[in-house]
Amino acid sequence: MNEKKYKVLIADDEYWTREKLKRMIPWEKYSLELLVPAVDGEDVLRRMEEEVPDILITDIDMPFLSGTELLAIVQEKYPKVISFVVSGYNDFAYVKDSFLAGSINYLMKPVTKMDLVNALVRALELIGEREHEQRRMQEAASLIQDTEFSEMIAHRQLPLASSVSVNAGMDLAGISLILLKIHNLQDIVRKSRQGRNGFSFQMKEKIRELLCNEKAIVFNYIYHSNEFLIITETGGKELERAAERLMTGMSEFLQTRLTICISGHSYSMESIHTAYMETIGLLMERTFSKKDEILFGGENRERPDKMVLHFQEEKEKQVRFQLTACDGEGVIRTILEETDLADCERQGWSYLEVRQTVRQIMNVLQDYAVRECSTEKAIDIENVTESLDKMVESLDIRNVCDMMREAVSVLVPEKREAATDSMKAIVQEAAAWIDKHFYEELTLTTLAEQFHVEHSYFSRVFRQEIGISPVIYITNRRMEKAKQYIQEGKKNLTEVAFMVGYDDYTYFSRVFRKNTGESPREYRSRFPG
Repeated sequence: MNEKKYKVLIADDEYWTREKLKRMIPWEKYSLELLVPAVDGEDVLRRMEEEVPDILITDIDMPFLSGTELLAIVQEKYPKVISFVVSGYNDFAYVKDSFLAGSINYLMKPVTKMDLVNALVRALELIGEREHEQRRMQEAASLIQDTEFSEMIAHRQLPLASSVSVNAGMDLAGISLILLKIHNLQDIVRKSRQGRNGFSFQMKEKIRELLCNEKAIVFNYIYHSNEFLIITETGGKELERAAERLMTGMSEFLQTRLTICISGHSYSMESIHTAYMETIGLLMERTFSKKDEILFGGENRERPDKMVLHFQEEKEKQVRFQLTACDGEGVIRTILEETDLADCERQGWSYLEVRQTVRQIMNVLQDYAVRECSTEKAIDIENVTESLDKMVESLDIRNVCDMMREAVSVLVPEKREAATDSMKAIVQEAAAWIDKHFYEELTLTTLAEQFHVEHSYFSRVFRQEIGISPVIYITNRRMEKAKQYIQEGKKNLTEVAFMVGYDDYTYFSRVFRKNTGESPREYRSRFPG
């Protein structure tokens, strides 16, 4: 069954304004049909009966039949049409007083992408209420908001000086950006038994409820599904109280590790992207532990101590020597104990210190694999490195250390295990279990616990019996399913990534390219229709 499309008619006597609005968003992507724009009010009325638009966006100042006259007629003859009036600053008070009642909303010139997105979100919500499909339309509106605001961040668009007049008068001349980071998203979504869009919508509703702020803009960053972003005018002590409320409520709601990072309240920020990068910088400063944290930005914040370099040149040379000598136990001792990585939580390392230390160590292991090992082993280490980079985000050092032991065992294999029949059966059962649960948050530790075996022994026997490591097996299953979903063409690429177990689209794209030789977008282009 084809999804219903809602018709949008734009009316403006200025050619360039019409063209700008036409190109501002990909209308078809959101099941919106953009009709050929009207050039004046009379043109609108001629087409209303025949084309029956659901949403009208009209300039207030047009020749022949002004926007005010047009809206009066539309309200009387076509009361179901949701109308938005576009006005300049000089007309603002008049428009607001005359037309804000009922379904009429206003957009200030120059109209920005943020203005248009919020207008469409509001329109779809009103349509949903009218057609008794509120949940479906709210989720559709939510997806527009997530996608378009995410693009603004990813591509450094949209000056914050714009006015989001459709959003209860929020003035973005002075705002703070709040980043809510969920460190174990896949397990939560699995338990909720919802798809990405349904879960995302539920999360945003909960965030708004906790913030008690109708003006705040809340969206889910589509490239990192475990990040929710909030644009708010709130500042000072009230912002601190809101952050505490948000942390307490979401921690209780999700039962997992969270970080909240808040950019400085500014009147001169250039873009949402700038504020977002500030919050990511704050995230790097949090302590690597299973405790929730709130971090505030701004000029007056307390600066952290300088990052300590834990894996220095001396230890790097030591690991290279141990690898050459096939001393696997020595390598593990050096990278986990002598660097204090295994004890990082007790010692209060920052997230960035753990991330950088793991990357430095894996660079040495990768270099050795490329120079001294087979191509197959080098690819295995590359895949483990990718998994580790993402695993650090979980703030679970036990899983990180287990994965690093796995990497060392690939390069310096231990003696072949004389596996018992029962262990062989467990491995086959584990492979079948992965086939069904590939989209969940799977680690060597969780697999070993699932089948009640010691993880390093399990990993060795798995490689013997299946021919590849558990980590590579999981990745292969995910990629097979991702290719199937992409070929079917029913889901967008960020949804596909989420459905096969990746809450970070950028990471998914890297893994997909290594597995197939092309990006998800390139692969999809081979299956048109």
